[in-house]
Amino acid sequence: MLLSVLSSGSSGNATYVEAEGRGVLVDAGLSCRRIRALLALVGRTLDRVQAVLLTHGHADHTAGVASLVRECGDGLRVVAAPGVGGGPRSEVVPEGVPFEVCGFEATFFSVPHDAATYGLRLRAGELCAAVATDLGEVVEETLLWMRGADAVVLEANHDAEWLRRGPYPARLKRRISSSSGHLSNLQAAEAAAALAPHGLKDLVLAHLSETNNSPARACGTVSRALRAAGHPGVRVRASLPGRPTPWIEVGAPVAGYRREAGQLFGVE
Repeated sequence: MLLSVLSSGSSGNATYVEAEGRGVLVDAGLSCRRIRALLALVGRTLDRVQAVLLTHGHADHTAGVASLVRECGDGLRVVAAPGVGGGPRSEVVPEGVPFEVCGFEATFFSVPHDAATYGLRLRAGELCAAVATDLGEVVEETLLWMRGADAVVLEANHDAEWLRRGPYPARLKRRISSSSGHLSNLQAAEAAAALAPHGLKDLVLAHLSETNNSPARACGTVSRALRAAGHPGVRVRASLPGRPTPWIEVGAPVAGYRREAGQLFGVE
């Protein structure tokens, strides 16, 4: 199984996951043309994409669905979690119910947020990946769904102190930091430390605020927590808008891992 976060942030979210040559997009918050260009940066073409799986109804997760359907035609399957939308072509699958798509066993799971939002777990054989990019807190049920995943894409939206001191209005700050808002770096770090003993090898931090966070800040906070918990080998990367992460080979051993220049934030 291979995974690349093509783009992450309020300007648009899309993650590509592939197994045995068949690919799915987790969310499609960018135009078809933009997704095609981002796929090209990781050596893939749009015809590899056989399904779009929608976790969240906001435009930064769904804006490209209609153009993808027009471009790809009937060969593209669109599957949405309850209340997410996705247009007349979309199939709705209840949370907690596994379904087969492109060789994956996929399952939506609910997460705390102020709109209909879900995480997604994907299994292919013995390998497992999970994506959760809009949530206000990581509750025990969320951890249970992600536990055992080899690779996790997890929100790390803001540094709590930067948010507190930043330019946002007080009401927006309260929403972001609430239990139905967005995860802080520290919350992501605590979740990573809880998941690390259960097989986590790769962690991609997603949905970073351009105002209240930075890739170095997010990765540093999470990496320090993992070292303190005795799991320094977990590979931690940040995803950015319009810059695909390098390929993650889901399940690749962590022994001897050394971060190479250019691997931390995306394709150079």
